[in-house]
Amino acid sequence: MIRAFLVAALAWWAVPALAAVPPVLIQPHADSLSIATPPAPLIIPGRANGSDSLLPKGPHTAQEYYALGAALERGGHPAAAITAYRTAVRLDPTIPGAHYRMGRLFSDVAQHKVAAKEYAAELRNQPDHRQAARWLGLELAQTGDTASAIAQLRSIVQRHPDDEPSWQALGFALATAGRAEEGERALRRALSLDPGDGDAWRDLGTVRAAQHDDAGARAAFQHAAKLQPKDAGVYVNLGNLERRAGKLEAALDDYRAAVARDSSQVLAWRGQVLVLADLGRTGEAGQLYRQWLVRDPTNQSLRVQAMDFFTASGRRDIALELGREGVRLAPKSAEPHLALGMALHETGNERGALAELRLAEALFIRQESSARVGALIRAMRHSAPDSLRALFDADSVRFEASRPAIPADSLYTPVTR
Repeated sequence: MIRAFLVAALAWWAVPALAAVPPVLIQPHADSLSIATPPAPLIIPGRANGSDSLLPKGPHTAQEYYALGAALERGGHPAAAITAYRTAVRLDPTIPGAHYRMGRLFSDVAQHKVAAKEYAAELRNQPDHRQAARWLGLELAQTGDTASAIAQLRSIVQRHPDDEPSWQALGFALATAGRAEEGERALRRALSLDPGDGDAWRDLGTVRAAQHDDAGARAAFQHAAKLQPKDAGVYVNLGNLERRAGKLEAALDDYRAAVARDSSQVLAWRGQVLVLADLGRTGEAGQLYRQWLVRDPTNQSLRVQAMDFFTASGRRDIALELGREGVRLAPKSAEPHLALGMALHETGNERGALAELRLAEALFIRQESSARVGALIRAMRHSAPDSLRALFDADSVRFEASRPAIPADSLYTPVTR
């Protein structure tokens, strides 16, 4: 059937169905050194942005720019703070602390590779900067370079065996590398140095769960929740653990507790949808999708998930409504037109589907993405019944007529000798 072809062909773009997501535990998150500023917006390193207007004009020293960056960071202007710190290091490449502060701000928005480069730059200026060394190890682990991360963090604990945060970070890196038993040993060493480290208890729960000790994992997560009651990640992990054990109502309570602490916690929203689907409460799951989209209306992957859910639930009308809303919110983006085109195809509105898919094809910037939409249209034409053949033929003629002509001088002419 054409639907099966479309689903397979769109695997490059669409998010897999939520029902296929296994109830695995989220990775431990080592962030015991969080700064007070809110998360920075995504920034392209070195590129000016609107916050540059906060910077002073005229000649200033590197120290003045560093002080300005610190003030902007405290005041909740992380993008401008990064610009100020970057100006400071341009004026004085050896100024201490600037690369580290930029690294922390990039860590806050999960730009792990950029953050790692900043920590490495700080260590070139200050080889004994232990916090930069620790954060470099954490960011290397986040980028997938776990071998370098473990080596980096082991070197710290060998030189400083009583450095509890570095033991905790080493446990995180080992767990990320899938070395749960070694990770547990490192985390227990951290807890022997500081039994009140909630992050270490949370990460210990994760490594115990990886070793299928659900009771030990649950106890560690619950202890972490007592120490850090505002940590949404602990409740997500508890929810995942309970769902894996088949305790669906308990899992639902934990996911809701996570959202109550952090409404942007995607895994908690997703966990609720999965549990409600497992319980057969599709109406509540649909309502949850609507609430989630109200909070994050421009998240196209989420919108596609919701549309697929409503289509599978027999509510193609709601899927269409969500698709049209996506186009209204981002009319010049290709993905919403593609999603709406597929939803229209599901309802049998091939004329409308063709119009939306052709728009998506034209709006995609990457040639391979545009070509894949074209392949979808050709598959639809190939599988269309005779009653729709004229519609597809007319569309094909219009499309070919609208394609720009290739200049004659750009054609390949073989060279003769």
